[in-house]
Amino acid sequence: MMNGSQLGVVLTPEERLARRRLILRDTVSLLTLFLITAVLFALTWLLHQSFTDHEALLGQRWKARGVAALHAGNPGAAIESLRSALAYAPSRDTEIDLATALAEAGRTQEAFAYFNTLRETAPGDGMINLQLARLAAKQGNASLAILRYQTALDGTWESNGYDRRREVRLEMAGYLIAQRQFDKARAQLLIAASNAPTDDLAALTRIAAMLEQAQDLPDALDLYRSVATRRSPPVAALEGAGQAAFNLGMYRIAADYLTREMASRQVSSLPNGSQSADQKMLDTATRVLLLYPSGDLPSRARAQRVLSDRDIARARLSACASSKTTSPELAPLVSRWSQIPEQISLYQLEQNPDLNQTILQLVYDTEKMTAQVCGPPTGDDALLLRIAQNPEAVEQE
Repeated sequence: MMNGSQLGVVLTPEERLARRRLILRDTVSLLTLFLITAVLFALTWLLHQSFTDHEALLGQRWKARGVAALHAGNPGAAIESLRSALAYAPSRDTEIDLATALAEAGRTQEAFAYFNTLRETAPGDGMINLQLARLAAKQGNASLAILRYQTALDGTWESNGYDRRREVRLEMAGYLIAQRQFDKARAQLLIAASNAPTDDLAALTRIAAMLEQAQDLPDALDLYRSVATRRSPPVAALEGAGQAAFNLGMYRIAADYLTREMASRQVSSLPNGSQSADQKMLDTATRVLLLYPSGDLPSRARAQRVLSDRDIARARLSACASSKTTSPELAPLVSRWSQIPEQISLYQLEQNPDLNQTILQLVYDTEKMTAQVCGPPTGDDALLLRIAQNPEAVEQE
């Protein structure tokens, strides 16, 4: 068969015009359809973008409200606001804030589960591990708390990681102190002290105070003294050094720092109770140094102190013995005192160092034994007992 062209069919001018009009109309219709589709697509995209932006804005507003409530100490309101924020604009930061609000609201189990879920996607996140450590501590799980504190120390921090890790280390040390794990706390505090900036006197003073709490008075004293050597040191460092030295029986050092504390312009910033207690400590240290027969004294002055201490201790023994009808513990002391001449001149003591030492040892032994038999002494006897507990430390520099 043959087609139209093969048959030589020829269109008339009217037919050709009609055909062109048909093609033009179809083209215009098609273009119109494409244009309508494009407009509808653009409108849909704009509406979606507007809705998305609106959701993001609502999310930001709810999050701001939640964070403000959290900072204001209202975790209950923070929880509701942060959950609304997550509904509009989910984000990891908001999830962390919500978990923190749950923890502060006392909803420990929920917070623990939430933070554990967050940790699965970021096991090295320092903040998440810190929060888990705090929650484990609240739950009484000491081993997990310490593990998470350590993970937080080794983890990543978004900003100012150096300072954040130091704060985590000190918080961990505080927890270890509360758990009476003093050796572990001491190790963390010494690391913190070695890493702290040398010009951050407040931080160093705080670490020294925590070393005291960890029952590490020698290291606490060394750190306090290093701070106290700076120009215009914090009065807390002077106070801490004086108190630590006093408790170690190092009364010359104690008197030095407590005197500096009382002369400091900052002393008025201390509570009145602390000032009076420190003044009493200074008075005690000063009196101890007056009773102590220092080897640095001239021989005559030292002999005078030995005789004065002898009289105090002998009177204490006499009073203690007379209050006990039977006191076998005191018998050896009485026997030893009977071997000491009643009358001893200063010249004799000056010429006989061995007699000096014999009398002093008898004084110290008397104060310690009478304290056990007759109870805590008062007055100068109490001060001689302090000396007796560690004579070598009294004037240690």
